[in-house]
Amino acid sequence: MRKSSIIASMLGGALLAACGGAPASPSAPSVQIAPQDFVVLPCGPLPADRLCALAVAGGKRVMFGAPAGAVRALSSDDLRLLDAVLIFSVRGRDIEGLDELRNESWRAGRSAPLLVIGPTGTEEVITALNKAFEQSDALRIVEEGIPPGGYDAAIMTARIGAPGQTVFNTGDVQVRAARHGYDMIYNDAALFQISSCDRTEPPTRPRADLQTHVRLGCEPDQADQVWPLTAPLIIVKNELP
Repeated sequence: MRKSSIIASMLGGALLAACGGAPASPSAPSVQIAPQDFVVLPCGPLPADRLCALAVAGGKRVMFGAPAGAVRALSSDDLRLLDAVLIFSVRGRDIEGLDELRNESWRAGRSAPLLVIGPTGTEEVITALNKAFEQSDALRIVEEGIPPGGYDAAIMTARIGAPGQTVFNTGDVQVRAARHGYDMIYNDAALFQISSCDRTEPPTRPRADLQTHVRLGCEPDQADQVWPLTAPLIIVKNELP
């Protein structure tokens, strides 16, 4: 099988406008994802100002953003195999879904502590959430038994990343913290940037080395892709010869 890059390819119907747009359709088409593919999936029918997308690359699953409702469109496999959650800020609307992601991925069978990566303040948030869940975890185990992934998987761990710093690295998949967002590199080639708009700065065009750039919550002319995503965004896809 040969691998080819399909840059900024969208599957499905019409795209919604960015800021102020209607929520994404809950019936976005699905796509078959092979272990070698790099695909970005919408989180579901969330408001346009909620920063959220799931990147699947080389079999790894990285969640960008954790707003309320972030788990709605995720399958049990996506939750069980979730490798990390990267947040854009510690503002309430950007982290309200952390408890959902933590609880549902644990229930689905996640077998390792959930890594949460973000800006300054992330460690304090995760410490507080871990403490808050101690009693409910004990009750869950009494009532439901220990989830398939084990008791230790209930814990969340935190990692802080400054712009330019690599915050997630499995060899084939790397994520670097960037200004207002993150760069994701797959097999040293396919680079995807996901970032929020800073209203205090003038609009800038994406860097020339980026294959695909999604600026969440931006006006349509400030990004390569209109937000919110309503269908899978394919960065790298294996094709039959």
